[in-house]
Amino acid sequence: MTTFDASNLMSSYRRMKNIMGDGAPSITSILVYVSSRVLRENEEFNAVIEGDEVRILDEVNIAVAIDTPRGLYAPVVRRADILKLQEIEAELRRLSEKAMSGRITYSDLTGHTFTISNLGHEGVTYFTPVINPPAISILGVGAVQKTSHGEVGHLSLVFDHRAVDGAPAARFLAELRREVEAFTPPAE
Repeated sequence: MTTFDASNLMSSYRRMKNIMGDGAPSITSILVYVSSRVLRENEEFNAVIEGDEVRILDEVNIAVAIDTPRGLYAPVVRRADILKLQEIEAELRRLSEKAMSGRITYSDLTGHTFTISNLGHEGVTYFTPVINPPAISILGVGAVQKTSHGEVGHLSLVFDHRAVDGAPAARFLAELRREVEAFTPPAE
């Protein structure tokens, strides 16, 4: 678990919201965008467990937990690392609508290599999300809180020790934290 300086992230988010209105990327979309790029550089986390084998995949496919009236679903944004931020936002909106309306399919929910669960909007700071098999890790995103020093966010990484050890996981989370802190909207 770690905290991060969320001032830049939130400032960028608010700027995009002012310019684009309701079409602006959500915080979750931004985190999918950033995470996909970090996963591309840390391929040992872009993996699944199949039987007794850890398999590193070429495609970065990120599942995103969505709370629906029918329960929790985690539809998959496929090839997130090559999508533009606005494409990730559009895909998340499409998948969320399918999940909320009960039209989600099995193929929408499979093939992921990593999962993001964002409970920040519920006011939760830290939580321990459960890994969404067959992926080897999941990122829990907590609330951004205003402090006297700016805005602070919270991240939790849960990982399967059969695939990766604690020190590499700590380095991965630290790199993810740095990239979230440095986020600037891409010129697309």
